[in-house]
Amino acid sequence: MENSYIEVLEKQLAIDYDCTVEEVHSNENIFRILKKNQGARPIGNENTMLKIAVYREKLLIMADTKIMDWCKEYFGNQGGTWISEPYQLINIHNKLQEYGHKLADTHHHYIPAQNNEPVNRSFDIKWYEKEEIEVFRGDNRFWEALLFDEDTPDMLAVCAMDGDTILGMASVTRDTETMWQIGVNVTEEGKGKGIGAYVTALLKEEVLKRGIVPTYATVESHIKSQKVAIQAGFEPVFYEMFSESNE
Repeated sequence: MENSYIEVLEKQLAIDYDCTVEEVHSNENIFRILKKNQGARPIGNENTMLKIAVYREKLLIMADTKIMDWCKEYFGNQGGTWISEPYQLINIHNKLQEYGHKLADTHHHYIPAQNNEPVNRSFDIKWYEKEEIEVFRGDNRFWEALLFDEDTPDMLAVCAMDGDTILGMASVTRDTETMWQIGVNVTEEGKGKGIGAYVTALLKEEVLKRGIVPTYATVESHIKSQKVAIQAGFEPVFYEMFSESNE
């Protein structure tokens, strides 16, 4: 998939935020009434009334009609660079509280860097295709790698092995037809051995071979997860937040 990761991402953001690729690529903030387009990533849930992405230092905003005027007034003259500052998040959260909602999640998202290096294979590995992943249902060691969610099905997993012992697992869930998101867990036996970055990089390579762009997401305070992403050949490209009901 030659140098097309950004193109795939921008097409996806256009679907997610109900705009054109040209608008995604522009310098102007985008404001749209909240809706779920066919092929959009599953962001939040049916109760979400606000979702915001920061891409190319500008804002992509989808909001319920109840808060759209506020969004245009509050965000109209600012970019996205400092939206994760505490005072910004507090202001957004407080506005949502007026409608029985709260700021539910904030993540920054990664896609493969263009200068990917081949993985140096230093551990035995074992692959699990979609239909084989069921054997891990209920295994709490892999709560971040595997979702067992019908809306975002687990598609492929890879484990680093020491004999019959699993040292760590990376798995991808299908967010859309063109973008699958990686999750990773390292077991107690695998800690301190670079397993997280190793299985993540292996999975990234395999997903790319299948014509899909793998993505990776984490939060600002999870430094270890950020290091795994970078060591596995990913780079940060956009930031995103969404709301949910207090109920």
